[in-house]
Amino acid sequence: MASEVFFSSIDSKKHKSPLLKIKKLVNRCSPESIFNKNDLIAIKTHFGEYGNTAYLRPIFLRPVIEKLQHLNTKPYLTDTNTLYVGMRTNSVDHLHNATMNGFNFSTLGLPTIIADGLRGENSVNISIDGDMLKSVNLAKDIASADGMFMVSHFKGHEVYGFGGAIKNLSMGCSCRQGKLDMHSDSKPSVFQDKCTSCGRCLSFCASNAIDMTPKAMINDKCTGCAMCISSCPEGAIYINWDASSASTQTKMAEYASGIVKALNKKIIYLSVIMSVSPACDCLPGNDRPVVGDIGFASSLDPVALDKACLDLVSKAYGGSDPFSELYPEVDSNVQLAHAEKMGIGTQNYKLIVVE
Repeated sequence: MASEVFFSSIDSKKHKSPLLKIKKLVNRCSPESIFNKNDLIAIKTHFGEYGNTAYLRPIFLRPVIEKLQHLNTKPYLTDTNTLYVGMRTNSVDHLHNATMNGFNFSTLGLPTIIADGLRGENSVNISIDGDMLKSVNLAKDIASADGMFMVSHFKGHEVYGFGGAIKNLSMGCSCRQGKLDMHSDSKPSVFQDKCTSCGRCLSFCASNAIDMTPKAMINDKCTGCAMCISSCPEGAIYINWDASSASTQTKMAEYASGIVKALNKKIIYLSVIMSVSPACDCLPGNDRPVVGDIGFASSLDPVALDKACLDLVSKAYGGSDPFSELYPEVDSNVQLAHAEKMGIGTQNYKLIVVE
C-alpha cells in the first residue's frame, strides 16, 4: 500500500508565504490524532555547524511550533552532539552554536535541550531485530519524549549519498556511542603530533583504554564510547572512518527503527527541500546547491518521504540523481531498501500536491 507524501512547491504566483505552505502540510498529517495534551514533544532538527549557511532556516519551524502549542502539548527544540570535533561536540558549545544560528528562545520561544547530555553520554539502549545490530544506543531525551516532530533538511551527503529523514532518525537521534556504532567498525586513534600528553582523556575513559607512552595511545580495552574525542582539547583523537557506505547505511536504517520503536511511531516528518547542498550541514561551510529551491514535503512515513524528496530533486536535475554523480561509489538506495525491510516505511508513495 502506498504511503501519502504531501508536497507544496516553493513556487507561488500569488506570493503566498512559505510558512502558510508548511502549516497546510503540518495539518495534513493530523497531529491532533497523534499527540495529546501535555505531551512532551521533541522538535528534532539540525542546528547546523558554525560557518555553514545551507542549514534549515529556524523560521521554518514556526508553523510546527504554533500547531503543537495550539494542541496544548509541551514542545522543545532538540539535537544531539556530534562524533567529530567541532562546535557541536559537547552541549555547552552546541547551545552556543544553536543560538548563533538562530535556534534560541528569543526567536522561537522554546527551550532547547541537547538530547544526549553534556558529552553524549545520556543514552538508553533499545533492543531491535536487525541484520547487523540487536540493540541501539539512543539519545535519552528524545527516546523518553511522548512524541516527535522531525524537521529535516534534504541534501546530499558524502557517505550516504543523501541525508533526509532516515539520517535524522538515526544519526540525529543517537548518542555518541550510537554514532560510532554506525560510522566505524574500529576504535579511535590518536594524532601523535597533536597530542600534548595533558592526560585529560584519561579522566573521561571508563574502560582504562588509554595508555600514555608518553603520548596517548588507544589500547584493546576500548569499547568505542568516543568520550575521549570530545574531551581532548587539541582535537588529537579521531575516528577511523573505515565502515563502508553500505554498512553504515544499513546500520542507520536499523538505528532509525529503534527510535521509531521507542516512540511507538508517534512521529510526524517534515522535510525542507531548499538549499540542497551537495554535502552535510555538519561541515563548517557549504558549496552551491545542486538544484534550485523545490519546496516542502510531509508524511507519517520517513522512507516514502525520503524517496519522494530524492525523486523531486532528480526531476529538478533533469531526470537523473545528482548525488550519484557527485558520489558514484555510494548507492543511497541501501538506506531506503533496508529501512523498508526494517518495517519503518515503504518506498511506494503517493504524492499529494497541496496548494
